[in-house]
Amino acid sequence: MKDFWDIDIDRKRIFGLDLLRAFAIFCVVHEHGKHYLGDTVLNFLTQIPLPHGVDIFFVMSGYLIGKSFLSYSEKHDGKVRWPKTLTFYVRTALRIVPNYLFILLVYYFLVNYQVINGNTHAFPLWRFATFTQNLFTPFWDFYWESWSLPVQWWFYILFPLILTLSCCFIQPKKSIPIICLVFILISLTFRWVHSKDVVNSFYWDAWIRRTVASRCDNIYIGVFFAWIKQYYPKQWERHALKSLILGIILFIISIMIPGNIGSFYSNVLYLTLSTLSVACWFPFFSKILSYKTRFGGIISRVSILSYAMFLTNLMVAQIIDVNVLWLVRHGILAYFVYWLLVFVAAYVLYVFVEKPSVKLRDKITYS
Repeated sequence: MKDFWDIDIDRKRIFGLDLLRAFAIFCVVHEHGKHYLGDTVLNFLTQIPLPHGVDIFFVMSGYLIGKSFLSYSEKHDGKVRWPKTLTFYVRTALRIVPNYLFILLVYYFLVNYQVINGNTHAFPLWRFATFTQNLFTPFWDFYWESWSLPVQWWFYILFPLILTLSCCFIQPKKSIPIICLVFILISLTFRWVHSKDVVNSFYWDAWIRRTVASRCDNIYIGVFFAWIKQYYPKQWERHALKSLILGIILFIISIMIPGNIGSFYSNVLYLTLSTLSVACWFPFFSKILSYKTRFGGIISRVSILSYAMFLTNLMVAQIIDVNVLWLVRHGILAYFVYWLLVFVAAYVLYVFVEKPSVKLRDKITYS
């Protein structure tokens, strides 16, 4: 299918997951642009509690990669063979790295030419290029939105490796819950240990929300739900609506519990509970296989653009805020121009960088 901006839609895509992905990128883009609406009649839109879009992306990554490897292992006597893992590494690099490095270079030039604010010297570029800028310590003041990519990247590296090795000794049906539990405990422990570094909201954001060690539990929650889907499909189908309702309730609870900076709940438990609430939506949305309206096609195309939108939206907001002050003063107009420019920037990135690398990736298939 070709239509909206000539973006192809694979008929094998699950529309319910596209819907979640589109909702996730809406949450991210809206969060970075809602300040334009602060003194307007649309100010109420800034007060609506929304999930963290990144939480949805984390669960999505864990769920899809977990499901892929578990399905493979069931077809190969409970084993994950090295050709599968190595091929996955190559395909993942072609999917993630080109966009990421291209925007890294764009940021470098924009900051150095003072188009946007930032500091290219506080943290060396090689750390960004190797996805190590926030493994165990935070970074700031440059390429802010890149923080979530190392969380996913190191999951893409470690999970297949650990699963491939563990399959030599134990079946995935038994090993996956253990692996997930270990990483969840690692994140909870990391947050607890570094609670002493959380002296205000900035350092909560830097240490608790934006470090790899603090957030890997979120992706492994997605893996655990893939495990449920693989080995308990009847329960997955039967309780999908109940799981959605439970997820909504958990989300409401997560935002209603007082989250004072420095509290045990805010520092340690909140990010796990909020992500678990999102994961509970997946049984319901994974059942929505296709769409029958033109609007559904738009949703799927926004989903396809979501990675490019994620990498460009904050940059667009910074360019507007620093260089187009007259537009900022026209809040509602600024908000809609911001969204338009995000779509344009994402589309350009998709066409000239992402799409060629994805075409190359698609030529590499698992054995």
